[in-house]
Amino acid sequence: MRLVRIAAALALLAFRATPVGGQESRYDRRAGRLVHEITGTLPAGAPRVEVLTDLGSIRVHATPGPGVRYRIRVTAANGDEDAARRQIDALLLSVSRQGESLVIRGQAAGAGLSRGLSADFDLSLPAATPDLQVSTGAGDIEVAGLGGSVVLSTRGGGVLADDVGGTLRVETDGGNIEVGSVRGEARLSTAGGAVRLSSGGSGVVAQTSGGDVRIGSAAGAVRAQTAGGSISIDSAGGEVSVVTNGGNIEIGRVAGRVTASTAGGSIRVASAGRGARCETGAGPIDLRSVEGPIHAVTSAGSIDADLSAAGAGFAESDLQTWMGDVTILLPESLPVTIRALVDNPLGQSIRSDFPLTISRESEATGRPIEVAEGTVAGGGSLLKVRTLAGKIWIQKVKNTTH
Repeated sequence: MRLVRIAAALALLAFRATPVGGQESRYDRRAGRLVHEITGTLPAGAPRVEVLTDLGSIRVHATPGPGVRYRIRVTAANGDEDAARRQIDALLLSVSRQGESLVIRGQAAGAGLSRGLSADFDLSLPAATPDLQVSTGAGDIEVAGLGGSVVLSTRGGGVLADDVGGTLRVETDGGNIEVGSVRGEARLSTAGGAVRLSSGGSGVVAQTSGGDVRIGSAAGAVRAQTAGGSISIDSAGGEVSVVTNGGNIEIGRVAGRVTASTAGGSIRVASAGRGARCETGAGPIDLRSVEGPIHAVTSAGSIDADLSAAGAGFAESDLQTWMGDVTILLPESLPVTIRALVDNPLGQSIRSDFPLTISRESEATGRPIEVAEGTVAGGGSLLKVRTLAGKIWIQKVKNTTH
């Protein structure tokens, strides 16, 4: 009881010391619950705004004016009036200026004292606020319309953000991350949930320990990783690197190099300006409009590679599958040297629109192999193709600009 009285006294002192104008505080009964609501305004914002609370959901929205408005609601589930007030007073609230920072805090007075409480923090900040940092121990976070850098953290909840002008950092220990547009760099991490971003700026990093990753467009490079889910990226202005331990990978148009790996799933790339390196433990690989070198390996699945866009940046490439067929679209103007090999072929296993020398050989173990060798456009970088008991088809593409 003494600890609760001290907590209540500290809360009262915190609000008396807060340099705000027009602040109001009231208790109200709503649907059988006691609600403590605090509202306040400040005539001007601050270069840095921090919201730090041990519990509660937080919503921050932009306002065109220079002022700051806030509303904090703390709700106690206890039906007894006195017990409910003691619960509410166990969460110490304060709004203060600390140097260049405006700091809003919600601090539990002691372990277990805030059990049965819920809290909501609602803020309106100037759209041009340079720096916002939000952290809650348990609750969702929603931020929209701020032009500066934003850092968001919750130990138990989802995060929703949109229209962020600067960099965005998001971390949650258990929830989904949903982001609209970010004009700066975005770093998104969740320990258990999906990650979705509509559009990002100079660079995007997305990580989850258990969920899908979905990226719309990114002006720069993208790095995505999930321990158990699929990864999808529509477009990227830089390099793309993705890893999943169990899911499909779908990548659209990429200006740079694509590096993709999955322990079990398909890989599809619409275009890659500087080549692709793709590996899957079980699934097909489909590569379209790849301008640079290719490394594609699957333990069980077909490989389709379209090299019709390849040119001067093409270098030594390697395509291997142990349980599937390989189809390659190759421009007749691309200088390459081809070496194709089928282990344990069934009938004629290699077909080519280019004149290749095809022969049958035997390995030291006595197992037959079919080998095809030759050059295109006078020869050049080595293109190696290999499959086990599958077929290889090399098709000529006539209409090229190279």
